[in-house]
Amino acid sequence: MSEPNMAKGPWTHRFLVWVFAVVLTVLIYWLLGFLVSDIGSWPGPSYEDLEEQRLDKQLIDQEKELNAKIVETNRSIEDQRKRQGLLRDSTNNSQQTMNQLLEFQRLSLEKDFSPSAEEQKALAESERLFLANQKQYQQLNEQLVELDEQLRDLQEKQRQLGETLSEKREPIREEHNLLVKRHRLIMAGLKLSLLVPLLLVAAVLFAKQRKSVYRVLIYAFGIAVSLKVAVVMHEYFPARYFKYVLILVTLAIALRILVYLLRMVAFPKRDWLLKQYREAYESFFCPVCGYPIRRGPLKYLSWTRRSIRRLCSTTPLPTEAEEPYTCPSCSTRLYEECEACHAVRPSLLPSCDKCGAVKAVGES
Repeated sequence: MSEPNMAKGPWTHRFLVWVFAVVLTVLIYWLLGFLVSDIGSWPGPSYEDLEEQRLDKQLIDQEKELNAKIVETNRSIEDQRKRQGLLRDSTNNSQQTMNQLLEFQRLSLEKDFSPSAEEQKALAESERLFLANQKQYQQLNEQLVELDEQLRDLQEKQRQLGETLSEKREPIREEHNLLVKRHRLIMAGLKLSLLVPLLLVAAVLFAKQRKSVYRVLIYAFGIAVSLKVAVVMHEYFPARYFKYVLILVTLAIALRILVYLLRMVAFPKRDWLLKQYREAYESFFCPVCGYPIRRGPLKYLSWTRRSIRRLCSTTPLPTEAEEPYTCPSCSTRLYEECEACHAVRPSLLPSCDKCGAVKAVGES
């Protein structure tokens, strides 16, 4: 005697089950993310430490000294230029004042007025200040020329030293890149050593408990672990390798599903077979060959799977089975006499719809 089908429960209950399954999946994914993140917090190789160990310290000190001198020279040039700007403004003001005094004296002489002692003193003072500023401006120009020459010399030394350091840093950079790749592989190995066993546990649980009442928990756990494994692989494996891994995994899944579907057709399980038989009886087609079941008022009619609903709504159907019936196309016994109540019942369904007597599917 077969086990009775369990009730699925109201739709609200099923909806809440799937909602909390999604929430559980997200929480497991976050938890795995925290664990993976803690593993990834292990510090990797430092280029600065490697350079300090491999590179000549005298060259590093010389580079720092040159950089400091260049910064100081640039600052001195900027200060000199600011001083030149102030002197330029002061010289322009002195020249303007002197020109105004000369114009005033010219007008006074044209009117037969002699300039006063204070005016002559002011003119002399403006001329002195103008000449002093010009002299100081020239000195600043000379200092700027010297500073520019110093800056060019320092920059040339910096360029030569940079070429030397670049040659010496190249093997250090290559070594650092190798250490970084090794560190990434170690991180990938540690993370996958945590995730792969969990993925195997999820696969074993799915294979053994996929029909369990707690199968939704297994789905949530398996999906979360699979997503995290895919993310870690995408992060640490090069794209050209990851695409092959992804294609191979997808190919394996597709082949597994295809084999499963083919085996279901060749060796159908009881539940799947019952579903197929039930749908065929509801549509009045033979479950084996698909030939229409013409019984009662449907004996002289024709229909398709799409038109059967409309036909049933307009044609009265028999309430009781008339007599045993065999498919004329494949000779499959579709309706037979029940051994318990002697009424006519579907041969391929497990229970008699009159008395409830049960038999194994396929038993005649």
